[in-house]
Amino acid sequence: MNARSAEGGFTLIEVLVAVLVLGIGITALVGTSALVTRQVGRGRIVTIANQLANQKIDELRRLALKDGAGNKCTDAQFVSGGPVTTRSVTYSWTVDKTAPKAPVVTVSASYPVTGATKNFSITTVVGCY
Repeated sequence: MNARSAEGGFTLIEVLVAVLVLGIGITALVGTSALVTRQVGRGRIVTIANQLANQKIDELRRLALKDGAGNKCTDAQFVSGGPVTTRSVTYSWTVDKTAPKAPVVTVSASYPVTGATKNFSITTVVGCY
């Protein structure tokens, strides 16, 4: 029986290789966690921007349905407006009444991202029948 195998320890080379592999793994995890943190932050602001734009469209739809005199889409607040800034999102809206029974509503929003600003628009037709 060999005296070395009876001791059952690690050699210096084995320990150095294990530390090297552990160091590479930790470095990869740190780099990935920074990326994930940025993506979560960006996803949050995109969600807020979409929520605000959709809320504005819903509000304009409700205004279009107000018909005190039986005429839909005639409410004084059913018009273009903005810009409004809420929670770092700036949005504005247009109500195009070229077709009186089917006005086109567009909500445009912008939100900050690292070093830039992103924009998007949501367009829909509101029925005024």
